[in-house]
Amino acid sequence: MKEEGEKILAGIVKIGLWLIPLLPLYIATSMLFPYITGRNFLFRFLVEIIFALWIGLAVARPVYRPRLTPLFKAVTIFVVIVFLADVLGANLYRSFWGNYERMEGFLTILHFYLYFIMLLSMFRTRKDWVVFFHFSLAASIIISFYAFFQRLGVLRSIQGGFRVDGTIGNPTYLAAYLLFHIWLSALLLKQFWQRFGLRFFYGSVLLFELLILYFTATRGAVLALGLTVFLILVMLVWKWNEIVSPRMPGRKLAGIGLAAVILIPLILWSVRGTSLVQSSEALRRLTNYSLSEGTIQARFRIWKVSWQGVLDRPIFGWGQENYYLVFQKYYDPRLYDQEPWFDRSHNIVFDWLVHAGFAGLLAYLAIFVVAFREVRKRVLRNNISGGEGLMLAALFLSYFLQNLFVFDNFNTYLLFFAFLAYSGFTPQDSVNRESSRASRRGVYYVGLPLVVVVLIASYSLHLKPIWEGKTLIGALRIYQAGDSIEGLIGSFQKALAYNTFGDTEVKEQMGNAARSIISDERFNLEDRKKFIAFTVKETRSLTESPRADV
Repeated sequence: MKEEGEKILAGIVKIGLWLIPLLPLYIATSMLFPYITGRNFLFRFLVEIIFALWIGLAVARPVYRPRLTPLFKAVTIFVVIVFLADVLGANLYRSFWGNYERMEGFLTILHFYLYFIMLLSMFRTRKDWVVFFHFSLAASIIISFYAFFQRLGVLRSIQGGFRVDGTIGNPTYLAAYLLFHIWLSALLLKQFWQRFGLRFFYGSVLLFELLILYFTATRGAVLALGLTVFLILVMLVWKWNEIVSPRMPGRKLAGIGLAAVILIPLILWSVRGTSLVQSSEALRRLTNYSLSEGTIQARFRIWKVSWQGVLDRPIFGWGQENYYLVFQKYYDPRLYDQEPWFDRSHNIVFDWLVHAGFAGLLAYLAIFVVAFREVRKRVLRNNISGGEGLMLAALFLSYFLQNLFVFDNFNTYLLFFAFLAYSGFTPQDSVNRESSRASRRGVYYVGLPLVVVVLIASYSLHLKPIWEGKTLIGALRIYQAGDSIEGLIGSFQKALAYNTFGDTEVKEQMGNAARSIISDERFNLEDRKKFIAFTVKETRSLTESPRADV
């Protein structure tokens, strides 16, 4: 009976892990930053619940514990260094909790680490991973169709214009998300090539998501994919016998593909000024790689700002979510025609240099080195074919290359940590279930009480910030409607009473409202003065509290 209960709890943990890839579909329309906050809060809650159950399983059975592989150690070292960087950084509170707009900080890194540990520990058979990947692929197909209907004009993208963003909420983020699934489709296509129906399905998904990637008009992602495909084809042409098989045809086809990858960009570049290219907004943007182009120039200037910040704190950096301090200190006036402020370098190397210094960057890069080695080991052990190993390595490479032009977010972290776990996967079809009666009690006496602790902690960790964000939305609606100042002040006070990491966002919105209220004739002069005085008092507390942004 106890073993039956253990199987049920293990099944719950696995189901939770299988469902997590569906979170990018969730748009929390009632929350602040609906494409970010809702899925992040839900992810944290789900991870905490299933991690509590996993702890009970790990106490009961060694088989549920992660093996201390080089990959596990590399990711653990990275997380520890990020923790130290956040503790020693400019603002520990902000580095730990993050904010509504990004929902990152150490709390998020910690949850992805727990997610990574559970994937390593619980998925011990190929079937586990096949189910997980198909949940993720299903989500990507739905998101791609959502983006396709945006392209057709049936649905509207959040940013408007010709670029699609699906349920991800940003074309660049969508492109990064699709990159993972394009390689996943290719990986599954290779694994199930002998079955015609599945071959047709995965091939169709691959082509469809390539089309959606084109509709995002994201230059960094397209360039990263093109460079990766070029390197893969070079490897296939050069090492066909070792990677595939001397008995398998296709080397000439790989050569033709290599020629196409070289010629197509050259042709598009040569005709970029023609009406054929200029008539397509997406194609026009994708062929505009001039170093003098506004967005590209802004990237160079932001990277220069970042480097100046790195020189100030080279070892452990400024801590996560403190880039705004670097931006303020070394602001380049030539960025006047760009966004009013930047909270990221838009380059993963500079981001980790600023957030965690050279220690953090080296630990981050070490993860890729170890992951590539783990993939190579799997190929040498015949755990996967050479072609599958090459695609898995290509996935990490294209992800890293596209991150040289942007930064990570929830949707990419979700897939990055999942594929890291998969890169170190070793099939284990038989499970040793021998354990003492005392250890089996851990499933119930440790796991279930921890679930209760998680549910209690969720009030402060998740519910209060959610309610504060919703109350803030209510305050903004009161202002838009032009209702009484007393009601507006009361609503802001109610939001601040929750006393969470959302306070900074509340006070920022108060400041925005105050700047408008100064000249808003819907309110009398005395009411305007009252709101300004209230805002000054509350925002001043930002520099007087232990959380001060210094």
